Amino acid sequence: MPDATDVYRMLSGQALGSTYLPTVDLSGKTIVITGANTGLGLDAAKHLARLKTSHLVLGCRNVAKGEAARDAILSETGCADQTSINVWEMDLDRFDSVIAFAKRVRSQLSRLDGFVCNAGIELTTFELSEGLERTLTVNVVSTLLLAIAVLPKLQETVVTHGVDTRLSIVGSLIHVFAPDKQLDVGPDQAILAALSDPQTADMAQRYTLSKLMLHQLFVELVRHAPTQPSGEQHRAIINLVNPGWCGTELSRNKNAALFERAAFQVMGWTAEKGSRTLVHAVTAGAQTHGLYISQCQVTPQGSYMRSKEGERIGKRLWEETMRRISQVDPETAKCVS
Repeated sequence: MPDATDVYRMLSGQALGSTYLPTVDLSGKTIVITGANTGLGLDAAKHLARLKTSHLVLGCRNVAKGEAARDAILSETGCADQTSINVWEMDLDRFDSVIAFAKRVRSQLSRLDGFVCNAGIELTTFELSEGLERTLTVNVVSTLLLAIAVLPKLQETVVTHGVDTRLSIVGSLIHVFAPDKQLDVGPDQAILAALSDPQTADMAQRYTLSKLMLHQLFVELVRHAPTQPSGEQHRAIINLVNPGWCGTELSRNKNAALFERAAFQVMGWTAEKGSRTLVHAVTAGAQTHGLYISQCQVTPQGSYMRSKEGERIGKRLWEETMRRISQVDPETAKCVS
């Protein structure tokens, strides 16, 4: 559970924190955003178009909705003359879809300057996907699989174009409230398997827990991924971004309690305000590599993430998750040591 500092930082940041858009010219750049047909992803794509991104790729589970989002971006920003926007299918529910999407990124894009892992789900009922509870498949395993699978293209762009590239993973401020004790399942069980037991799965807290798990995997990804090619001054920057507590369609399956709805009226952000944090992260400098960004500034992660126990469980979760990735995509697994 969070300590007082975690709670204060979260509440004050949400109630009083500000976000901003970087004033950068992204001409010539190619950026990919997943979950881009609605909410944070859609608003971030609009901002990136206004910043003159030359090529935007929207990764969407529903292509028709993605195409509608593309039309809205072009209409609202008037950027058709400067920005090319493609919609590519990508469903985090299916490992084969994630693998195919990443292969398309590596083979069809001439360069990759930024990749935003934004897609996710929040469920209140138990469902299975790829043999795991669905939230774990989408928010944890598939997100890590995708992040690792696009790293080679980011690294290639570093070498070919002599620039920094960015991999921005969307975390959450609510990782500090996650029921971390649920991750300590004992030596005789695997974490992902134990959390996928329909008899014991705590779906009320599953989204929060999945975000904590993603934060842990981010730390291990930074530790294991080769991001600065030999002899290069530039690197593939990997950062973790908190978009804030925003009103989006992500929680459409959630029946929030009265006090939660009341709190959101006081402290909640619009999707547009939160989307600025994604744009900031995917254009931020090397000083953000390996770090957590909240309200557009580097911020400490929660107390559990900084603890020895959190580190121990994080290493174990990484090993378990990488074993699964090795089974479904051995080539991608080789991208990290």
